[in-house]
Amino acid sequence: MAVLEDNPDGGPRIYLDRPILPNQSLSRRGMYVVLGVLAVFNGLTTLFLLAIHAYPVPFFLGLDLVGVGVAFAVIDHRRKTRFEQIRVSSDAVEVLRRHGGVPRSVWSTPPAFTRVELDRADEDCPRLTLNSSGRAVSIAMHMGGDGRAHLADEIRLAIAAARNERYLDEA
Repeated sequence: MAVLEDNPDGGPRIYLDRPILPNQSLSRRGMYVVLGVLAVFNGLTTLFLLAIHAYPVPFFLGLDLVGVGVAFAVIDHRRKTRFEQIRVSSDAVEVLRRHGGVPRSVWSTPPAFTRVELDRADEDCPRLTLNSSGRAVSIAMHMGGDGRAHLADEIRLAIAAARNERYLDEA
């Protein structure tokens, strides 16, 4: 495994620095398309309802469109402000999480004592945890099973490279 980043100021080498973003079932463009289709449908329905003199009903169709738009805005905001990040350096394995504000470290241990475990009790959605000295943290809860397995392999390789760094420096 190649070193991802070698700090020129003499800081620790970074072997893995990977953000883990929540699943996106609908992109921003997709949200606009859904809102557009809903607006056209509501517009056509409004024309029909006005033709049959059902005047109060179009107001509720407008409220429906505003409600869906607000829901999409909230979903988009959450997607942009929540993430998890795994960083493996020669000094530490860190898990950072951000829920709206500044990212904060929720887990930090030396790579020599960190174990990566992938519990496959649930075949569809295995649980990925980092363990060290009796403590554990679950990571990548927003990823699917294949993504978690791939991430577990990436983290294991990065931790192995960080553990072996002292041997690389001597060579």
